[in-house]
Amino acid sequence: MNFFHLYILIVSAIAFGYVLAGLLVETGVANWLGLKSLKLSRFGIHPLLTNVPVIYLVSPRAAHIAASKLLKEGKIEPMDLYLAILASNFPMRLMFLYRYYFPVLFPLIGFLAVYYGLLRLAFDALVLMAVTVYGRLRYREVEKTRADYGNVALRFELSVLAAAVWKGLKEAVSFTLKFTPLFLLVVFLIKAGVMEWLTKVLKPYLGGLGFNSLEITYITTAAISPPVAYGLINVMVKEGIPVSDILGTMAVGNAMFSLLRSWWAYLLPYYLGLYPLRVVAVLLLLQAGFPIVYNLTVGVLLVKFF
Repeated sequence: MNFFHLYILIVSAIAFGYVLAGLLVETGVANWLGLKSLKLSRFGIHPLLTNVPVIYLVSPRAAHIAASKLLKEGKIEPMDLYLAILASNFPMRLMFLYRYYFPVLFPLIGFLAVYYGLLRLAFDALVLMAVTVYGRLRYREVEKTRADYGNVALRFELSVLAAAVWKGLKEAVSFTLKFTPLFLLVVFLIKAGVMEWLTKVLKPYLGGLGFNSLEITYITTAAISPPVAYGLINVMVKEGIPVSDILGTMAVGNAMFSLLRSWWAYLLPYYLGLYPLRVVAVLLLLQAGFPIVYNLTVGVLLVKFF
């Protein structure tokens, strides 16, 4: 494996993606699309929480602060909070896909990014449908209010485009500074035989489910750093591994990252500062536990049976 070539491929593709994402954000296209998708999430939400999806797109933490205030005041119940947060995940996922995921990863792995993005979006769509059905029954006799979704002005002036490119380049540099040490760490682990050892340890378990050595290496790498692992997708494509296997491997790798790092590093810190422990436990189950189970299940099914 040519690690230098892989490094240049990842950095250049993601740098291009950050510039494209910057253009989508600064011109207002991303926010315009986000507002269009928000109307889908208001169904099945407590009237006092209908603005939560709007705030969620701007700042998930701000949305949780607003919701926790209503919970502490006794104006809503924990179930109302859970429904609002679950409904907010769908527009949030859409925004993440077209604002960051597709612009950054499409140049790197092509249509595999689209396939995997849609696979992940399917989970949030199913959750939204369930929330809508249950919420409509729960709030059928509650007075409805209409959320103000506002408007976004699209801007394509030269100064805006230049600022967007500059912002994208700065974010690309920031990404490269953070990414390089992790990439070097993974290369060291591979050269030192640690990844090979870890692959052998996991082989009896993941191998029995249909994953080969390269796919297991991807999964173990994704648990440390997903951006580093994305570079291995090109290797899998060149090896002729079926698309269904690659998508399944990506799903399991995402689940491993969430299981070993994401839930405690990103979700737990600000949940603990806002909610009672029992509410924190349920939110972690909904926002981390269920997606982990979904990704593991879909990943294994794709590799084992498709």
